[in-house]
Amino acid sequence: HIGSMIMSRHGLPHLIVAASCTMLLLSLCSFVSVVQGQRSSPAPPNLVVILTDDVGYGDLSIYGSPSIRTPRLDQMAREGIKFDYFYTGQPICTPSRGAVITGRQPVRIGLYQNVQAVSSSNNGNVTTTCVDVPNGMSSVLWWNGLGGIPNSTYTLPQLLKPHGYHSAAVGKWHIGIGRSLEFLPMQKGFDEFFGTPMWHYSNQGNETQQPDMPLLEGNKMIGRIYRDIDVTTLTEQYLNRSLRIIEENKNKPFFLYYCPDGTHAPVVAGKRFQGTSARGTFGDAMQEIDYGVGRIMDKLRELDLAENTFVIFSSDNGPALYTYLASTMFGKLEGGSAGLLRGGKGTTWEGGIRVPGIAWWPNRISPNQISLEVASLLDVVPTFLSLAKIPVPSGYILDGKDLSPVLFGTGPSPHEYLFHWRGDTLYACIYGKYKAHFWTQGDHLFNYPTTQAYDPPLLFNVHTDPSEQFPLDATSDPNYTNVLALIAAAAKTERANMLLGTAQFNLCDPAAGMWRPDLPVPPSHVTCCGPAGVNGTGCC
Repeated sequence: HIGSMIMSRHGLPHLIVAASCTMLLLSLCSFVSVVQGQRSSPAPPNLVVILTDDVGYGDLSIYGSPSIRTPRLDQMAREGIKFDYFYTGQPICTPSRGAVITGRQPVRIGLYQNVQAVSSSNNGNVTTTCVDVPNGMSSVLWWNGLGGIPNSTYTLPQLLKPHGYHSAAVGKWHIGIGRSLEFLPMQKGFDEFFGTPMWHYSNQGNETQQPDMPLLEGNKMIGRIYRDIDVTTLTEQYLNRSLRIIEENKNKPFFLYYCPDGTHAPVVAGKRFQGTSARGTFGDAMQEIDYGVGRIMDKLRELDLAENTFVIFSSDNGPALYTYLASTMFGKLEGGSAGLLRGGKGTTWEGGIRVPGIAWWPNRISPNQISLEVASLLDVVPTFLSLAKIPVPSGYILDGKDLSPVLFGTGPSPHEYLFHWRGDTLYACIYGKYKAHFWTQGDHLFNYPTTQAYDPPLLFNVHTDPSEQFPLDATSDPNYTNVLALIAAAAKTERANMLLGTAQFNLCDPAAGMWRPDLPVPPSHVTCCGPAGVNGTGCC
């Protein structure tokens, strides 16, 4: 009772003191409960993208290779999901890699070339002019190219950074250098970079024209491959750096973009893997990459990170089908295999754009899945943003889709139509089991006859005819007319809605970028690029 309260020596009733203590205790308990709840909430997932180079649909044993053994990739597929219809963003390096890191069609961000240098002679006077490239040019950023991912486009690490992610790129970059290094990874949101601005290119003794490729730590050149660095150690160096990055960031969310390129010409394998396959140097290089994939999975498990890390494996484009073709750039070459698919790198036939695709996330993605759903490297960015619960900036367009329904078995592919541009021209469209070609050009990178247009489009059922040998017509498929009408309407909308970015591959300058940081800088001379890969001209 109020009348019987006993006063404390500080003049406060003992009952009030007791009540105050009780309220304080309840507040402390509530605070502890909130903190514990925060600690027990799921940690943001990690992301590891393993992007190989010129690896074809037929270059993994789990995809049917008879002469290359890939036990760790086979294990990854058994523990996760193997995509049988996994596509690249374009059939050649730079635009495809740009699609992976931005989630946008390369043509939207300008990763294409629509002019090229053509020389003519008149009475001994040689002049060079820039001419339009019709019907799409399959090109890349070459030495001294001035372009790259424009600032108007977000990269995945730029979207992850505000949410506490540490992003690291290791291996091949090949999405731009720029006049002042503005297109290298460190200027595109990555916190660290260890690799090459292009790939492990060799000048074959022509250093005054095209120096050996530098190996970079961040923006700094630490040596030139071949001249200073044994190229056979490169894949091992990339793997060891990747394992170190995982170890150093085990207590924070991270994005590892791991791009070994030993399977790109000139194909190279580490000494301990040389002669280990029945497929020559290419097979040796592929088996070394397979070993590295296993080491990464083992490291994630060792650090108790596997169940919170989404890992995806793929290739930037199909195989370079120029085995032993003489080339002034590389000498004699070795390339991969598209297996039963037609064509290869540089083309929009299935062999050029359909590649291995494996997703792994223990206890999140059910094991032993083989998916016939259409998926794309364009989907990496939107999928991981969804997994990490990070919103896409308002009004910002991503061309990729969130693959979560396919990964977790809750729904079909989000791609009703998947479009394939080549250069700045729409070449093909996939609609379920059907594929329409509006244009084709050649069967591989160094076999470019005159482009051929199709009206009506060339239509295949790639489920029953993966080699694209038997075009459909109204007599062979009762859905032919209806399917063509649907694809034509979708393609019309795609062309109308696609805002083409400013072409990034058109111009180059011998004095640009960091291509020659240890050599005399030549006079600046901006010109348009030559035909990519033809007679070794490239850019400048």
